[in-house]
Amino acid sequence: MNIDQVANKMKRDLELAITDQIVDGSKVNKKGKLFLNGAEAKQSLIRSSKLINYVHEFVKHELIRNNVEESLIFPPLGQTKPEIKLTGMFKQKDQDVCVKPQGVLPERTLIEWGPMINSGLYCDYGGIYSERVLSINVRSQLSSLDKNSDTLFERMFAEALNLHELYPKIVMGEVYVIPVYEYDDQAMINNQVKFKSRRTNLEKYINFFYYLSGRDEQDLEEDKQKYERCALVIIDFRGDQAKVYKNTAELKARGLVRNDFEVELAELSTDKFIEDLLLIYNNRFPKRNEGNL
Repeated sequence: MNIDQVANKMKRDLELAITDQIVDGSKVNKKGKLFLNGAEAKQSLIRSSKLINYVHEFVKHELIRNNVEESLIFPPLGQTKPEIKLTGMFKQKDQDVCVKPQGVLPERTLIEWGPMINSGLYCDYGGIYSERVLSINVRSQLSSLDKNSDTLFERMFAEALNLHELYPKIVMGEVYVIPVYEYDDQAMINNQVKFKSRRTNLEKYINFFYYLSGRDEQDLEEDKQKYERCALVIIDFRGDQAKVYKNTAELKARGLVRNDFEVELAELSTDKFIEDLLLIYNNRFPKRNEGNL
């Protein structure tokens, strides 16, 4: 499975929902009622998490392709449960895709730090184990990007800080999917596939994820709001086949960013995303110590 195949699966499912009101092979919602129109079916598809699960599976396949033992990946390949719930400084949260460490045993620990102190809650794994989990979160925003960008940015800062504040050495990755043009919500009501005329501000997103990607390996007490690596997946759904942009030159050739835009999208590509994360992980937790993948 490659990222282009993922993009085309997303396009296929989105447009089948819009034109035929079919979601996961069914024309009815969870209550057994027919979808009223393409807009309602598309919303049901988004809520089902089927689209984002394609990206989850891509990440798992990439881990396996890079020689990670399949038995260490959670949730397991082809499944959405169980997730690993990590306890950070401020909150507990299920992680989308994790690789469990080898040679370290989990230790259930009473939480005696941060705002969860005196809550009676427990960390399921303990600090040594938790810090050696490789955590990759996966998200998408396919509509209302302008409206939701501030919330996205704040959430990403907070989630990296939540874990890095407690476990400075934990290796975190983030995969984020956005469209070049959003599907037109009004056309969906009439079961038509059309796209909004306004283009996503790609430079804004590239700049943001470029800033968030990469921490100073010499001083892990700094940049706790950042991730070890980010991958930004930019998809144009308008053609017969979905197009995933891999570098800034491609964007410039299509007039999607300014000619003098200097940030390189290739550094946020999925091509070496997993390879880079594993390299960072194995440098932080060498083979002579517990935890190497």
